[in-house]
Amino acid sequence: MSDYVSSLCRSVNFHLRNLRRIRRFIDQSTCAHAVRSLILSRLDYCNSLLAGISQSDIQRLQSLQNRAARLIYQVDRYTPASPLLRELHWLPVQQRIHFKVLLHVHNSFYHLSPVYLQELIAKYNPGHRNLRSSNDNTRLAIPSTRRSAGDRSFAVIGPRLWNALPSHIRAAPNVQCFKNF
Repeated sequence: MSDYVSSLCRSVNFHLRNLRRIRRFIDQSTCAHAVRSLILSRLDYCNSLLAGISQSDIQRLQSLQNRAARLIYQVDRYTPASPLLRELHWLPVQQRIHFKVLLHVHNSFYHLSPVYLQELIAKYNPGHRNLRSSNDNTRLAIPSTRRSAGDRSFAVIGPRLWNALPSHIRAAPNVQCFKNF
């Protein structure tokens, strides 16, 4: 996965350098559109596959997103990026990845996704025990794995993230309500 992140960083750096060259000739709105189409589209492409990658790879991708936000606002590299990301309404990279995975889980849970994704998740069944979680019909079973690569699979990371959500968010009836939480 690190090779993919390296390739992605090269591609995004190329576009960031080119945008920096023309930045003084375009206004902030145009630059924001260019960054969304050239940079964020690459960061978001198949980013749910990046769930569970190392923190160093996440940091590499986050620094690219921070550079893109600084480019839009034409500030130096020592300016904190968090307020810029908030003003642009951009989630940090780790949260973007989790959001994408959770969106796939929501669609699978409510039968809005392809069958092959729906088959990867299963509702939690406590068996014959009478637990407090027995009443929560939005919980998912987390399969056990023996390898760390298995922990990164959709069948494991999806239910783990889903069960960590508050129950009122898991019970969102449609995708739009889920996105608004």
